[in-house]
Amino acid sequence: MQIDFERAFEAIAGAMVRAAKDCSCSTASTEAERNGLIEQGDGKPSQLQVWERSENGNTLRFQWRWYDQSQAFSIQPDMNIMSLELRQGDVVLRRAEERYQD
Repeated sequence: MQIDFERAFEAIAGAMVRAAKDCSCSTASTEAERNGLIEQGDGKPSQLQVWERSENGNTLRFQWRWYDQSQAFSIQPDMNIMSLELRQGDVVLRRAEERYQD
């Protein structure tokens, strides 16, 4: 099944906005999978998760990462960053990013 990278980008970027408002990456990751992106890695929980699809020199990559903002004597919420890139070879054609704290 071929993928319409522009349409998929728009759908995932929209889901990222909703996910940031809901403070949950699951809306965006579900949309990435619905649009044919495949989760990379070994499936073990980590601070970085990547979904990707490449076809005919184009690559669509959705990434979710988080980090602990706490410092000594200062408990802070985790920062979550969702990013989306559409590439043609090494050239970035489009990019989107959303952040939220939890």
